Amino acid sequence: MKRRPNILIYMEILMLLLNGPRGPTRLSQAMGLNFPKFMEFAVFLESKGLIRRGTLEDHEVYFITPEGVEVRRDWEKVWGKIGPDVS
Repeated sequence: MKRRPNILIYMEILMLLLNGPRGPTRLSQAMGLNFPKFMEFAVFLESKGLIRRGTLEDHEVYFITPEGVEVRRDWEKVWGKIGPDVS
């Protein structure tokens, strides 16, 4: 299996959170990452102010921040110009 670059994993996490808050377990499952590995990525994104941890209905969840939304939109613009064609 080919390893995904970290930047793609970061952008996938932000994309998932654009659809609404999610718990860390659900995010790690959606990403196909084991929980400790997912948490490494989440801690990094949180340290950069792109996501934040909180609670929703007594469950721990992650939210995308306004800065995270901006970074994700900028990424989409760049990736649309230089990313591989998807047919």
